[in-house]
Amino acid sequence: MSIETTNFNFNTEYVKLLWLLVKRSFNLMESEQMLKPEIINQAELDWESWEDPEIAAISPVRWKLLITSERCHSSGIVTGIAEVPPDVTLLLHHHEPEETYYVISGNGHMKIDDCEGNLAPGTAVYIPPNSKHTVRCTGTEPLVFLFTFARDSFLQIDYIFD
Repeated sequence: MSIETTNFNFNTEYVKLLWLLVKRSFNLMESEQMLKPEIINQAELDWESWEDPEIAAISPVRWKLLITSERCHSSGIVTGIAEVPPDVTLLLHHHEPEETYYVISGNGHMKIDDCEGNLAPGTAVYIPPNSKHTVRCTGTEPLVFLFTFARDSFLQIDYIFD
């Protein structure tokens, strides 16, 4: 009797596993059907800033979300463009997902945990998960960079200011 019970439990677990795999496959197929090519002109988008007026006053950084599931039919990536005015600092902060920057124009100085360096056009930056980081525009023109997160939505990123 215990052998049959064991076989029954094994079969039940096997069926549950198969069902989960089928459901997952269906969900993947469903999400793939929702994905569509997108062409987005950043000039047509409005700049965004911090919702908290105190943070916005201290750090008047602005950004445009280019690729995010809130804006288009995308999955697994958030891409935006950020602008840090001269002599302004993006406050020290961290967030769970890793992030990348690619500097388009301007000059700056970046600190990530105990690593730091200067930024100029063509500089790429990798920020590991939960790393405390800040960037300051050191030039006379705004520092403009592309940023990316491996998430579906910008709403999934919680900025924690340190």
